[in-house]
Amino acid sequence: MKFWADDRAQSILVGAILLFAILITAFASYQAFVVPNQNAEVEFNHNQRVGGDMVGVRNELLSTYTTGQDGYAEVELGTQFPPRLLALNPPAPSGSFQTDEPRPIVVETQSGDDITDDVLPGDITDSRIVNYRPSYSEYDGAGELRYENSVAYHDFGDEFVPLTGQRLIRGNTIQIVPVPNRFDESGTRTIAIEPQAGLTDRSRREDVVVTLPTELSEPQWEEILADELDPGDITVSDGPQGRNLTLTLDGQWAIDAGPVGIGQTPGPPRGGGAGDINPAAPGDVTLQSESVSGSTVTLTFNNTAGQNRFTRGRINFYDSPGQNQPTEATIRRAGEPDSATLTVGGNFEEFDPDIILDGETTTNVQLQFNRNPSTNAWFVITLQLETGQSAVYFVGL
Repeated sequence: MKFWADDRAQSILVGAILLFAILITAFASYQAFVVPNQNAEVEFNHNQRVGGDMVGVRNELLSTYTTGQDGYAEVELGTQFPPRLLALNPPAPSGSFQTDEPRPIVVETQSGDDITDDVLPGDITDSRIVNYRPSYSEYDGAGELRYENSVAYHDFGDEFVPLTGQRLIRGNTIQIVPVPNRFDESGTRTIAIEPQAGLTDRSRREDVVVTLPTELSEPQWEEILADELDPGDITVSDGPQGRNLTLTLDGQWAIDAGPVGIGQTPGPPRGGGAGDINPAAPGDVTLQSESVSGSTVTLTFNNTAGQNRFTRGRINFYDSPGQNQPTEATIRRAGEPDSATLTVGGNFEEFDPDIILDGETTTNVQLQFNRNPSTNAWFVITLQLETGQSAVYFVGL
């Protein structure tokens, strides 16, 4: 009998080897091309979210400066790649949120007199630029996110993308908000950013030159401030500690200044005396007397120090024996235009114009209510001085 050779098992083995080779090639291609592309998309999306976080930090820093209330924001330092059954991921994307080295702010008159200490409160004359720097595996074009001088922006090296507008210059007011303290966090977690306000000061000066630390170029600042200043008033130069923005401001300018710390109060805290009724401080401004004529209440304040001013206020509470009590009042210095309309139980309102308190004398401040106050009524009013300090006054009628 004759037996024929059977090579079927050999064919199956060859097919299995070819299939395995195809699978290995496909897996290698997936690991080499698909995984990096998917991870780059994860990192890009994370970078977009952190851009939104930086806008939130910027808004909280400026809001804390304006209100004096502690702020809160979050920054997502890193993220996670999606889990994979077979393919391998690189280390999770991380980042660092930090303030750079402190650099000086200088305010001078155009004749060369240094008035920095006069206009920046709390002996704080340095500021730091706030940065977020990512550590990505695949997304190479992430750049850095920064906040400086009221502007949040994305710095890509050869170009920048502003994420917000500016509040450095508005009309004839310059707002200087230093960030003086060190802050440095890195990793993949989400961190809390808690701004805290220091003292503020408002002064009016003629023909000043203001120099601030920056990382932006002169054309970039010309673009940012195009609606407020002529290009000739804007200069950016390199100094021994880094790049500086110099603004030459002709005429009279209001300089609003005050530091905001991240996670700590910079210098003396704002709001001394705010918990006391009719305090002898801040500013040595006491409520001396009150009188009523129709719907107008006149408050006489005695200022035993130098000139000061009320910049904002609110009526905390109003109590009246009758039911038809006032709900709002306009406030002004006697004989001057109205500064604001205050709602009873409402929020703080900015005064425009400010109520000036001359030094070493008394000043009458009038509240004109929308209804005549009743006999035996009383209310509480909080007024904020240009230093940022607040005082609570009890007014009995």
